Amino acid sequence: MDEPKLRRTPSTNPLDPVTTPRIRHTPTEVPRPPARRARMRRYACGDDTRRRILETAIELFAHLGYPGASTRTIAHRARVSLPALQYYFGGKPGLHRACIEYITEDVRARLDPPAERAQRALAAGRLTRAQLFELLRSLIEPLLEGLASERPQSWALFFARAQIEQNDALDAMHERIGGRLVTLLTEIIGRLLGEAAAPPEPRVRAVAIVAQIMLVGRARPMVLRSLGWPDFAEDRLATLQRVLWRSIEASLGGP
Repeated sequence: MDEPKLRRTPSTNPLDPVTTPRIRHTPTEVPRPPARRARMRRYACGDDTRRRILETAIELFAHLGYPGASTRTIAHRARVSLPALQYYFGGKPGLHRACIEYITEDVRARLDPPAERAQRALAAGRLTRAQLFELLRSLIEPLLEGLASERPQSWALFFARAQIEQNDALDAMHERIGGRLVTLLTEIIGRLLGEAAAPPEPRVRAVAIVAQIMLVGRARPMVLRSLGWPDFAEDRLATLQRVLWRSIEASLGGP
């Protein structure tokens, strides 16, 4: 006779393979990391936020230097989170490069069109002295106008600090503005002086002209105080351009 089957009481041991009831898991979706679009909605607060970060960073880089200005401090002063700053600029080096682009953008916008016209004219062939002087003036006046216009003092300090630290801002400034401008001025001045000036005189003269104009931007408060002017608006800027141009024209022998 078969022995009666005993009903076993469920064990309280959670590891008991016989008595532990099986739990069926309902398939669920594996959580996915936040999509890029979601992160963009979270941090993309518009141009005003980006501009505020840049202006704060320029001020702190100018006063504390690149090593002393932390992204955490910049984010705190700009009233944004550190992840938001990193989203916009990818870290301190990217933020520093963006500051350089922000500062030089206006000058480049003024300078690029006449620089392109000068390149085409110089490539076209022989030019008269009057045409060469006109090209030279077309390059100098937009640069002077851009540097003389109202700018925060921290902008000048930013590049002064870059010269002390010998950081990437100097190379970027040369690549974005100085290098192309000096090359064009050198060629124009070389044609104006002709055989009377052997290299490197045309380039030295070109660098001297650029340095003279850059001083207006870097020492703007002192220049204005010395002239007794409140700013370089309208007729005052025109006077500055006219006097500076006459000095440059005379140094090159006139038209």
